[in-house]
Amino acid sequence: MTDASPPWDDFQREMLDALGHVVFRVHNADAIEDTPLTQAIARAAKTDLAALPKLPPLAQLRTPAAKRALWPQLRALRKAARR
Repeated sequence: MTDASPPWDDFQREMLDALGHVVFRVHNADAIEDTPLTQAIARAAKTDLAALPKLPPLAQLRTPAAKRALWPQLRALRKAARR
């Protein structure tokens, strides 16, 4: 869900609150953060950001072990993009 269009307006939130309901905001936790690093990974994989597999936290991606583990996944994505 984007921040552009909230699902409830002020009146609806007030009525839901009066009925005892709690209004939660949906946040897509699986979405990959759009950063220069993730954009570079998407370019290397020849795919868009949404098609990338779930990545570890960005700080962890900068470690040599994480980079070595990421390359087989990138090669598989590039191979799938050629088909």
